[in-house]
Amino acid sequence: MAAAVRRSKSGRRLGVFLIAYLVLTAAIGWRLVTVQVVSADEYRALAEQQVQREVAVPARRGKIYDREGEALALSLPAASVYADPRAIAAAELDPTFIAADLEPLLDRSMDELMDALTQDTGFVYLGRQLPRAVGDQIRSMRLPGVGVLEEPQRRYPADGLAAQVVGFAGLDGEGLAGVELWHDDLLAGTPGALRQERAPGGVAISAAPQEVQPPVPGEDVVLTIDRALQHHAERVLAEALDTHDAAGGSAVVADVNSGEILAMASAPSFQPEADDVDSYTRRNRAVTDVFEPGSVNKAITLAAAIEEGVVGADETIHVPEAVNVGGKRFTDSTRQPARNLSVTEIMAESSNVGTIRIADELGDDRLRRYLEQFGLGMPTGLGFPGESGGIVPSPDSWYATTRPTVAIGQGVSASLLQVAGVFQAIASGGERVEPRLVRGTVDAQGRLEETGDPERHRVVSADTAAQVSSMLAAVVEDGTGANAAVPGYRVAGKTGTAQKPSTTSRGYEAGAYIATFAGFAPADDPEIVVAVMIDEPQDQYYGGEVAAPVFAELMEFTLGHRRVPPTEEGEREDPAPATDSE
Repeated sequence: MAAAVRRSKSGRRLGVFLIAYLVLTAAIGWRLVTVQVVSADEYRALAEQQVQREVAVPARRGKIYDREGEALALSLPAASVYADPRAIAAAELDPTFIAADLEPLLDRSMDELMDALTQDTGFVYLGRQLPRAVGDQIRSMRLPGVGVLEEPQRRYPADGLAAQVVGFAGLDGEGLAGVELWHDDLLAGTPGALRQERAPGGVAISAAPQEVQPPVPGEDVVLTIDRALQHHAERVLAEALDTHDAAGGSAVVADVNSGEILAMASAPSFQPEADDVDSYTRRNRAVTDVFEPGSVNKAITLAAAIEEGVVGADETIHVPEAVNVGGKRFTDSTRQPARNLSVTEIMAESSNVGTIRIADELGDDRLRRYLEQFGLGMPTGLGFPGESGGIVPSPDSWYATTRPTVAIGQGVSASLLQVAGVFQAIASGGERVEPRLVRGTVDAQGRLEETGDPERHRVVSADTAAQVSSMLAAVVEDGTGANAAVPGYRVAGKTGTAQKPSTTSRGYEAGAYIATFAGFAPADDPEIVVAVMIDEPQDQYYGGEVAAPVFAELMEFTLGHRRVPPTEEGEREDPAPATDSE
């Protein structure tokens, strides 16, 4: 019986052992299935992390060209040096020796390099966008835990030409301003990847094969900017600032029919690679900054009145010495006695009183509607970063004095590009064309893919536009814009002078003015529109004295450069001196 009991206990132990064996075998089998089948990808990735490192390879940023294919911005190959501090520490290497070898090549102090090499990270840059020769030298040293990447470096080969338009990119290749920011999605491209094998300590195995996923280069962008016109505009503006001791200035040159911007300049300018540049200088102020246009706005007021049948270009009206509206007295800039003037003479002499009398007949609603139709109070459609739509008072904020002040260009603000758009609309027979700054992009085969046609908006009839064009020609031939005349061509345009609103209190800044001139040529068959603004000239401030000569120089150069035939009537005589009234 005792033997039977022993056999029974032995059998139970064997059964328990078999059960335990089967459970253990099943667990091991399930674990093998989990590792090799169910979670194979996860464990493979963990293994790769231990023996491989992935480093991003920057894409070559697309070029920015002028309209003729000359580069305004491009990327050149450079070397960036990096390290893996964790791998250096895991391999028990002394970073002091590595820092000592790199110090004379990277132009960094030992302390800076030691701080970088002892960080608790797997990747740190030691130097960015260095000459390729430096990268080759460091690569040949085979320093443990140190690698070299080829990284594109942004360069602007045109010596900062059109800097505010082109903008600039950051150290990591991202667009930060201008076209670089505006079309960053096209220019940036797609980064690639570099995979390196590492030894157990984490140090890269230089002899091991490297797996590379190549980056995809960005697309090239072609602008409408004409290099010769842009260079001339920047030079003429810089000279005007020096002559008049002005704070700044901007100019826009555009094709009347296509809306293409041929030059867009602001002075002072800057070098895109520079770091210590203030925001005023960096901004593309022809687009981002707004100002009260002054008498330039009379072109809108009188165009609206003619379109609505309120007056005709040859109609004569009585212009008193002054008008009183809402308790405010309005006069011309140079006091004139009461007289009768034609509407053309009101434009030519830039009469405030005459314009206000016509605006009274036009009324608030129609004046406001034409301001909007001419593009004021809204973005131009260009889409440039930071573009301002300007300010047109909302309907519920028009008071008794709003109509007369807006009619003569105060109490309303616009960018210089919007001002150019007003005169482009008149020059093109009453049709406003949205401005264009980008001609298109270049595909992988080097073919230009042009942007779509710009939108067009009818503002006034062709007949009204023709009457206003004739009136604007009288401004240059017989009025305040005599200094805008161009020998051999009939020019149409308008002067503007306005005080700058105070930034600290209500009212205007004493002694601070904006001088403007905008117009087009040839007046009878317009091809080019030019708008000029000079900010805070010191010696004199009327648009006809400060901005008109800059306009004339820009227009004359542009007409010659674009091979526009002279006006048939031949060269005009030298213009008479400009009058003070604006």
